[in-house]
Amino acid sequence: MVEVHKVSGAAFDGNVYLVLDEKPILVDAGMMAGPTLKNIKKFIDPAKIELIVLTHCHHDHSGAAPALKEATGARLMLSEKEVGCIGDELASVAYLFGQQAPEYKVDETLKEGMVLDIGEWKLEVMETPGHSTGSLCLYERTEKVLFSGDTVFPDGNIGRTDMFGGSTDELVRSIQRLTELDVKVMYPGHMDITSQDVNRQIQMSLRFAKSI
Repeated sequence: MVEVHKVSGAAFDGNVYLVLDEKPILVDAGMMAGPTLKNIKKFIDPAKIELIVLTHCHHDHSGAAPALKEATGARLMLSEKEVGCIGDELASVAYLFGQQAPEYKVDETLKEGMVLDIGEWKLEVMETPGHSTGSLCLYERTEKVLFSGDTVFPDGNIGRTDMFGGSTDELVRSIQRLTELDVKVMYPGHMDITSQDVNRQIQMSLRFAKSI
């Protein structure tokens, strides 16, 4: 049975998820590696993590990527459309947090249609631009699980589109795609994990995005 634990531990961090399958992975990295590693150690030896998958390059999701990559030895993955954002204070919005954008090496780029086979779960990569140029969601079709990054949040909330690479029109199109999925559990980039009528919540997000 696959386990998912939210292991981010620092204020203002995006949610970091530890997915315990045959190949343990992290979805996103947050900004501070120390608290996240402390939480990871409650469940697994960090050295057993094989992949770190970033939903997008924004600093609150990627700032700790270099330190987590070094601590775990995991391969790092990011959208092919966001590799150019690495180390860029504007594109990574590191300036919003008063920090410098770190440099790090991506081991493999991600694009639409790829499938990350981590064992029981097969995570389908969906390109969902709008919050950023290369924002991604991950969908597990059998268990109807969605890692939504900053594309949609619970209760009809959505990711910002007023930063570098953002586009409300693209976000609307991306959320429209998500409404076509059957989602039982959503692991968002911020706010709480939800399993309460998730399809309706995503529909609410679409209506909100269209109203902007």
